[in-house]
Amino acid sequence: MTQQISPRLSEPLAPEILDLVFRPRIERELGGGIDDLCAVNEAHLIMLERMGLVSARDALKLAEALTAIRGEGIAAIPRDPSREDGYFNFEAALMVRAGAEAGGRLHIARSRNDINATLDRLAMRSLLAEMIAAVIDWRRVLTERALSFADMVMPGYTHLQLAQPITFGFYLAGIATALTRDAERLFRAYEAANSCPLGACALAGTSFAIDRDLVADLLGFDNVRLHTQDAVASRDYAWDAALAMLSLASTWGRFAQDLYVWATPEFGLVSFPDNIAGISSIMPQKKNPIAVEFLKSASGEVLGGLTATFTIFKGGHFSHAGDTSRGALAPLWPALRLSLNAVKIAALVADRIEPRPGVMAKRAAEGFSTATDLADELVRQCGLSFRQAHHVVADLVRDAIARDLGAMDMRESDLCQAFERVMGRSLPVAAADLLGVLDPAKAVRRRQSAGSASPSETRKLCATLEEEADRDADELRARLSAVTAARQRLESQICTLMKTAES
Repeated sequence: MTQQISPRLSEPLAPEILDLVFRPRIERELGGGIDDLCAVNEAHLIMLERMGLVSARDALKLAEALTAIRGEGIAAIPRDPSREDGYFNFEAALMVRAGAEAGGRLHIARSRNDINATLDRLAMRSLLAEMIAAVIDWRRVLTERALSFADMVMPGYTHLQLAQPITFGFYLAGIATALTRDAERLFRAYEAANSCPLGACALAGTSFAIDRDLVADLLGFDNVRLHTQDAVASRDYAWDAALAMLSLASTWGRFAQDLYVWATPEFGLVSFPDNIAGISSIMPQKKNPIAVEFLKSASGEVLGGLTATFTIFKGGHFSHAGDTSRGALAPLWPALRLSLNAVKIAALVADRIEPRPGVMAKRAAEGFSTATDLADELVRQCGLSFRQAHHVVADLVRDAIARDLGAMDMRESDLCQAFERVMGRSLPVAAADLLGVLDPAKAVRRRQSAGSASPSETRKLCATLEEEADRDADELRARLSAVTAARQRLESQICTLMKTAES
């Protein structure tokens, strides 16, 4: 016979509800441990005792029970699906230790609505901190390797067609630059999550004189989520996190797609070491890029999780309900944790990927990646408009391709003839003075504009990236220190409460 947690219901719950709804819910809610749940109860207890809403005797019983439960960990909480969720199972264990009367007093001036809203924010805050740290680590790996490969010339692509020469270091620095913005979004999501709903109760607040600011401070929140209905109804901080993760998934997905293509024999620009590769079960020659394939699929899984949570939430009312407050976040948590794993794998790939400089240089030279440089030189030396110069070089390239010539195979006469065909007059300068710009390595070094692909600009950018990573690491440490200090205050207050009550 299952227990009833309230006389409001006269029949035991259907086995299907127990096994298919409540049991999975309890496993999900308690699966990550009970540290946050203990902290929420401890902070609420300190506030109730200070405001005179529980006696010193009951406060001592509750504090001792909470301390014992925290010490024993998740094993202290029996999991009974007839109790609906993690909180009611926790409360039952607390009442066994503190006594039914004292244990029941802890629920003064609160509801599962504001408790769960608070627990969600604490969990989100913790996960975002982990994600920010992982993104900073990935940025550092990319920046370090970008410095190492700042001079390594490779083809740059647009439309997956050879475009202009860059360096492998320049490419990696670009990924690190995009991640800097992703980190900014994660920090904003952290700020949005770091606001305390506790004290909102079911939705309308309470008639008891409580101190919501005290509870927020003990839990390390920046402030109180003031409007009580908004506090329990809203999960938009989770959407901030979701959108930050979606942008991040796009960054790692595009990074993975580039490497995936570049590692094919047809491109041959990079290779993967054995420790991030896999094999075929039937083809002995195969070495498969499993790490980047994981990243490619993970970005799609994250999008799926975010789509599911938005779809569930959009149909709910602006209040607490099982779908909007519990169900809507259920598909989000696995997507966010998958994002954390993906960032760690992306950092590993960035650290282990092996560029093939000979192939990179050969591909850049064989194609017409420096055609724009030749057009620029025609502008400088011949006084042409850029559009005229563009037409001359386009004609030259078309003729070379028709004759199966590469960029480095073209002769001075080829350029002269192309100039005459387009401009109707002779080339006014020596062709040899112009064709020298077709060397990809020289072309990359000639880049002057800020943030360009030249090795010198890449090194400047890497210095900035290092400073930005250090700045973000400092900000993260400050935020984590604030949370740690709050938990220390909470622990100190519990100890003080127990000592005072005993005396």
